[in-house]
Amino acid sequence: MKDLMKQKVRYMMMAAAALVALHSCEKPETPQVQDPPQQEEQQPVVEPPICTYEYDGKEYPVYSVAWSADESQIMVKISPFKEDQPQTTYAVIGINSALAGVEIDVDMAWHNDDYYFIYEDPLMYYSQYRHLQSGVIMVEKTAEGGYKVLADVILPDGKTFKFEY
Repeated sequence: MKDLMKQKVRYMMMAAAALVALHSCEKPETPQVQDPPQQEEQQPVVEPPICTYEYDGKEYPVYSVAWSADESQIMVKISPFKEDQPQTTYAVIGINSALAGVEIDVDMAWHNDDYYFIYEDPLMYYSQYRHLQSGVIMVEKTAEGGYKVLADVILPDGKTFKFEY
């Protein structure tokens, strides 16, 4: 019986030791999930356009302007795209150099001799070989070496195009 009693005491001591060991084990702390620091959303920097043009009553920005001039003609190409981007939309306005500074009435002038006008976008193309319905075009060299341009025309299909720079 003594052996039985010793055995019970041993079991009780082992149970107590296991209980102490179990109780003394600390639970690992659950890591707190922290939201990443809020960063201010940076809006892309949008450069202001050089100027604007109007096509069919809607205004569009102009981000690139290119000039070409020689003894016979002065041409300006404008686009709502920057020079390093594909020029899928553009207008070319030009005149005979002898008419620099003169406001040309397209009804009274010869297209491709006195003035040039081309407009292209992904949906429309107006060739320089199509006569404009009406309006005026003027290109004039400025004292600063640039050009002053005016185009206020009605295109062959009746849509309007206006540009002043």
